[in-house]
Amino acid sequence: MRATVKGESIVNYHSLRNSLTTVVLAFGAAVLLAACGGGGAGGNPNQGGAVSITPNGGTFYAGVPVTFTVQGGRAPYAITSSEPNLLPVPSIIEDHQFTTIPNNPGVIDAGLQPGELPTRSVVITVRDSTGVLISTQDVRVAQNFVTGYGVAFTSTNCPADSSGTADPPGQACAGGETVFQMLATFNGNLAGGRQFRVEVLRGNFSLRNPATGQASSSIVLTSAHDGVITGIIEVPLNAPSQLAVLRVIDVQTGVYSDTVFTISGRTQGTTLTVLPNEFTFTGALTTQCGTGTADFLVFDGVPPFTAISSSPNVSVTPSVSNSNPGRFTITANNRDTCVANATIVVTDSRGAVGTATVTTNTGSIAPTPPAAFAVGPSTLILGCGQTGSVAVVGGTGNYFATSSNPNVVAVASGNTVSITRLGRDPGTGGTIAVAIGVSDGRTISTVTATVPATCAP
Repeated sequence: MRATVKGESIVNYHSLRNSLTTVVLAFGAAVLLAACGGGGAGGNPNQGGAVSITPNGGTFYAGVPVTFTVQGGRAPYAITSSEPNLLPVPSIIEDHQFTTIPNNPGVIDAGLQPGELPTRSVVITVRDSTGVLISTQDVRVAQNFVTGYGVAFTSTNCPADSSGTADPPGQACAGGETVFQMLATFNGNLAGGRQFRVEVLRGNFSLRNPATGQASSSIVLTSAHDGVITGIIEVPLNAPSQLAVLRVIDVQTGVYSDTVFTISGRTQGTTLTVLPNEFTFTGALTTQCGTGTADFLVFDGVPPFTAISSSPNVSVTPSVSNSNPGRFTITANNRDTCVANATIVVTDSRGAVGTATVTTNTGSIAPTPPAAFAVGPSTLILGCGQTGSVAVVGGTGNYFATSSNPNVVAVASGNTVSITRLGRDPGTGGTIAVAIGVSDGRTISTVTATVPATCAP
């Protein structure tokens, strides 16, 4: 009799007589169902008849999934493994397939010949729901030799940070290239001339074949005569810090191994070295701020470098430098406005930062004071249509004149101010005094012109 509880089949073994009776009855029922054209066997080609399991024998490598198919008999099926820790299987399957991943055998079969693939034999037993139809299958689990290879990172062009500390072994970096190598041995022998496919399983990086120059997420490398395969990991600029996974697959067997490594974004804690990083410009006079130009270089980063000034009175060119070290020119361009510690901010392609400061000061020499402003003579007598002049000296040197009467015109030219009474032929109205203002922009002097009150036009 059979009882099923929560998907598990419990088989009670009968006496030989009862078992034979069950077989005969089951066979008769199957013949009757077949004759009537109905029944479960007729509706499902995977049921009925002898129980079988495929693949039929074979060798499976540790770590590589394998799918088995069960046919015949009547579902559900009870599955057992002679080595459950090495080749785990489900105890009950309702369907006709199951997938398992073999583990690496620590002990191999006795009697293997030298150089033969290290394997351990496992027996898989399948029993259908009647408990009578049984199938066994002998398979072998081989050691996953790739897991023992080990991928090593041998060299990198990742620069050190500002403290002089480079990326630790086993890491790659944003914007950099890192060489990886693997020593291929098979059962203790170097595997020269063997093909391996290397794949990007996780992470922002690509792979380059040093022999062909091919760059992709999947490349095929051939081991050298000494069993060493060599490839290059390339990480794009601005990639963030992350964990990445590299998969190495033996092309001949499909066996693979995964290696986890670190990609360093180096966007934090990294400082660029700017030389020089302090600039001071001093003016010639106490009335002038310093102006001028100077160059600086940028080290410990990955180009392109970008520079920007925090002050409108200090410029930096070019805005981007693709050289290594980066090179920039700063210019202080305003003698009327002094700046204190204007900052030039420099960044590289990975976000590392460096700064330089610019200060402009006035000079220590006082300018020569101008001569005292003076105008002479201070009075003029003009007739109708006559012009007189006065001399102007000192002050700022920039002179202009204005008249308080529209009939008297004053024009400054150089150090002379010409004053003219417009019109001709004076009338009988007598004379008037007209004030002429002469100035250098800071001081005003007055010249009094005595002119006829009326003149014919």
